[in-house]
Amino acid sequence: MNWNAIAASADVISVLAVIASLIYLAIQEKHATSLGRANARQAVSQMNIDTLGASLDPQVLSIASMKATAGDELSPEELSNYIRWIWMRLRGLENAYYQHRAGLLDHNEWQGHSMHLITHLGPGSTAGSIWETASRAYSKDFVAEVDRILKANESMDFVAEVDRI
Repeated sequence: MNWNAIAASADVISVLAVIASLIYLAIQEKHATSLGRANARQAVSQMNIDTLGASLDPQVLSIASMKATAGDELSPEELSNYIRWIWMRLRGLENAYYQHRAGLLDHNEWQGHSMHLITHLGPGSTAGSIWETASRAYSKDFVAEVDRILKANESMDFVAEVDRI
């Protein structure tokens, strides 16, 4: 083998190494962008949750939650607290849904979180009525996922299942 052939082989190897490096950097950039979006979504979600949480009265919310679960009528103050709490829960679940879609939350973990949707938003529930109105404040993808989960589990009375255990 002569020196020209060796130099040509080295040039080809160098070009392949540069191409491989560029592909690796592109993949890393895409991953970094995805993480940046996830962090931004987390920050916005947390800001919404903190704002809503600051206005809740824990004692009133405790009573409201028990009454809503039992299907009892809530006073205006209880309903106001309960609505804000449901909004907080939904904002957190919306963030979890997007973290799952981005591959940052595994499927089993998302399924565990999604069970809260069934618990709170079941047919005829106070929270379900709130969802019918509040769903417009959430992304179309999240709304479609919530509706899919509720439809798939519409015959399940999660509260009764928990009580049975």
